[in-house]
This record gives sequence, structure tokens and C-alpha cells, in this order.
Amino acid sequence: MSNPDINFRLAEFIDIDPLMELVQEFYQFEQISFNEKVVKAFTALLGDDQFGFIWLICDRDRPVGYVALTFVFSMEYHGRCGFVDELYIRESYRGQGIGKQVFSFLEDFLKSQNMRSLFLVVDHWNARAESLYTKLGFRQEKRHFMAKHLD
Repeated sequence: MSNPDINFRLAEFIDIDPLMELVQEFYQFEQISFNEKVVKAFTALLGDDQFGFIWLICDRDRPVGYVALTFVFSMEYHGRCGFVDELYIRESYRGQGIGKQVFSFLEDFLKSQNMRSLFLVVDHWNARAESLYTKLGFRQEKRHFMAKHLD
């Protein structure tokens, strides 16, 4: 199932207000602290495409979500790879195949950039998202994602 009215528009600085509205919704849903550091990180990504891109997911012209794709470099995965750092689709648009459209779009983009791998992180409690990602071909690696915050 695919929604023909859904399209992807590269976010620009002019989109910061509607983007931050979506980010705040996502952070509230995920129970992540939203603060000025978040806004600075999004602004940095909007300003330098060597780190990645943010696309607004639009129903015609109206933003209904966003996806932030960042880049990593991995020897094991043969060079530059994509990392879905954040993906948010408003609740009223979930379950309509838009997630599949997002990943098809991202895979086409990464292939056009000669990248061979796409990574993401999913919360342990989000079985619905994990089910979608599994259906799309994502598999759990033998390693655990770990992080250390350097504040």
C-alpha cells in the first residue's frame, strides 16, 4: 500500500519552525528531552550536507513527518553508510504504508550515492516499528549499539 500524495522535500533553514514542531511531537512520544541542544543539532545538519540530510515527509504540501539521515564511515560495511537517526510520522498517518515509502526513498538515495548499508536504532518497546523494519529486511546485528555521552 502506497499513498500517492506523499512526497519528500529536502528540509532547508526556512523549514525550521514546522520541523521543530514535528521534532517536539516525536520527542514527546519517545520521552526524549527537547532543549536548545536539539535545535542546534538540527540547525547544524541543515547547514552541512556532508553530515547528512533531513527530509520533510509531506502529504501534498503539508509536513506530516520527517526523516533525518546521517552518514557514518565503516570499514566492516565497506565505506560510507546511511544512518536513520530519526524518523517520525504523525500518528494519524501511521499504518498507511508511509514508512515503507520512506525506506524505499532512502534506499534509492543511498544507492545513487554508492552507499551499501543503512542502519537504524529501534527502541526495545516499539514492537510495531521493529516489525516494519524486519519486513523491510533489517536484521539485528550480533553487536549491541552502545553510547557514551561526553557532556
